[in-house]
Amino acid sequence: MADLIETQTAPPAASPSAGRAPVRPAGRRAHDDVPGPSPAPGDTQRTVVIVDPVSTGAHLAPAFRERGWRAVAVHSRDPLPPVYVKNFRPGDFLETIVHRGDVAETARRVARHAPQSVVAGAEPGVALTDELAERLDLAGNAAASSPARRDKFAMVEAVREAGLDHAASLVSQDADELIAWAERGGHWPLVVKPVDSCGSDSVAFCADARQVRDAFAHIHRAVNQLGGHNEVVLAQELLVGQQYFINSVSRDGRHYINEIWKDVRTRLDGGALVYDWEELVPGDGPEQHRLREYLTGVLDALGVRNGPAHSEVMLTARGPVLIESGARIQGADDPQLHRTATGTSQVDLTVQACVDPDSFDVLPGQVYRFEQRLRVVSLIAPFDGELAAGAALDELMSLPTLTGSVRGLRAGTPVRETVDLFSSPDHLALLDADPAAVARDYARIRQLERSGLYRPAREGRDVR
Repeated sequence: MADLIETQTAPPAASPSAGRAPVRPAGRRAHDDVPGPSPAPGDTQRTVVIVDPVSTGAHLAPAFRERGWRAVAVHSRDPLPPVYVKNFRPGDFLETIVHRGDVAETARRVARHAPQSVVAGAEPGVALTDELAERLDLAGNAAASSPARRDKFAMVEAVREAGLDHAASLVSQDADELIAWAERGGHWPLVVKPVDSCGSDSVAFCADARQVRDAFAHIHRAVNQLGGHNEVVLAQELLVGQQYFINSVSRDGRHYINEIWKDVRTRLDGGALVYDWEELVPGDGPEQHRLREYLTGVLDALGVRNGPAHSEVMLTARGPVLIESGARIQGADDPQLHRTATGTSQVDLTVQACVDPDSFDVLPGQVYRFEQRLRVVSLIAPFDGELAAGAALDELMSLPTLTGSVRGLRAGTPVRETVDLFSSPDHLALLDADPAAVARDYARIRQLERSGLYRPAREGRDVR
């Protein structure tokens, strides 16, 4: 899912298997340091450091292990935000190190393992990954430019300074300043959101001053989904067009675009923007060429020289315009689905860039393979309740193109009314060579949601 940080998918202990059964929650949690063995004297096996190996980043350690590398985990904070810790697997690592604010001390502990590479597993670990790579003299992205890869206003400024098209933006601690800016620049309607959260967290579309004040009051100084405090609020022009998200992996400043996805979102009656569906598109074509060329410039502007990135771009009437980018792997994802559709995945390519750089270096500039139609559908619950046992759920689980789900479809699972990415009950993968079959099953999912898939919450039951 675009910019989704939560996943309950348990990564495989060895080679991933291509089963059709929905994946199941891992249910593991760790907050404290987990000691592990240090490399033995004379040991030549290579080691990677993975900062926040959760969400899709939980698949990195097994993928490195398949290539003969060991892994050390670093948690960027203690505790990690709740949406991240559910699928952490401490058994995948030589040691789990919890960063407690002193980069030098964390780097000292990491250095005991003599790592050859350090990568970010999830969004909270991006800045610490940059700092550790720099201190350990490993390939990475410059720590001085980290804010441009995390702060959405600094991101826009970096793109603007590079001469690329960008969204008009302002960040402020004052709602009236945002309103005055919108009036002067004619930016109505505009988007109001936190500067460093994700997953449509508190994103509001505002047509007038009253709506801006309401959105500002909801966002300012609140705790966001990444566990940070929103000390400032970002306002941006509303970009109109077709939204895409684009996955890439870079090495030494050369970028391989490994996936382009059409990203469709739906605005509900109450104004909330929710994820509807995302579909992988062929790598070649005039629109894909424009997106690839623009994003290559964006990655350069943001200082992404090494590692994965997950970027959202709106293809407007004036051309591609960046929404935001994260210097990490796409979240809440199953790499096996991507392997089935394209022959590889962002996880595999991130590993390849580290363990076999020569073979990776031939990829930038190439167009990725496109073998099957892959669509990820976000369920949209109309009320608090639960997944109801019965014909609707049974039919949903037996749809011909359904390949898997992030959370595992089970009757009685509590659901919340969907208002953003985090409150979607589940995310379903539809896979088939025939696009009509995928579209047909998508339409049936929406029908089933209106005809018995959910049951309202029973009195006194907490669905959260």
